[in-house]
Amino acid sequence: MRYAFVKGYRAEPQKGLNGKCPCCSGDVIAKCGKFKVHHWAHKTRESCDPWWENESEWHRTWKSFFPIDNQEHVFTDERTGEKHIADVYVDKNVVIEFQSYSISSEEMGAREHFYQQMIWVVNGAKRDFDRIYFHQSVYGAHTDDSYLRKISWVGRSELFAKWEAATKHVYMDFGTDLVWHLIEYDPKTKNGLVRAYPKKKFVEFFGGTYS
Repeated sequence: MRYAFVKGYRAEPQKGLNGKCPCCSGDVIAKCGKFKVHHWAHKTRESCDPWWENESEWHRTWKSFFPIDNQEHVFTDERTGEKHIADVYVDKNVVIEFQSYSISSEEMGAREHFYQQMIWVVNGAKRDFDRIYFHQSVYGAHTDDSYLRKISWVGRSELFAKWEAATKHVYMDFGTDLVWHLIEYDPKTKNGLVRAYPKKKFVEFFGGTYS
């Protein structure tokens, strides 16, 4: 987590600080090492939110494009009491989940069902070969829209096949100034359709600031 409550106020981790988790109110401690992104961690090994994962620089950078008050928003199912921390909740009443690590289809479906109004932003450059495969697979525009592109996936990676199963919109970040909307993909033929959006316009559309 990037934020915890310290003396009743949201605070980022600083060496020596203790705080309270905004989701479960459990005790958390600041982890400020040299190698990992500074974060808050629960004192016990059990995590209050099973969907929460360690953040990479990519994850933290994306969250930082949005106002602090929109980051790490806690949602509660009033019927069941189930709680989860969304990466970002924008003023358009949409949750944005930034996903760098692999998740199961079951967890993907559970998150989509819980948040309802949400989109995915996926780290397509986490593995170099995915980034390379993508640039080898996408080819020239077939309409007057230069951002609309066909894709014929090469290589063994199942990146697109995995995210084709999502029921919410999926945008992929391959480490450039564009994000790619996965419009359609056939895992059998490995052919699909994607559309590029300038990352700056994408962020600003959802109320963030790209820098």
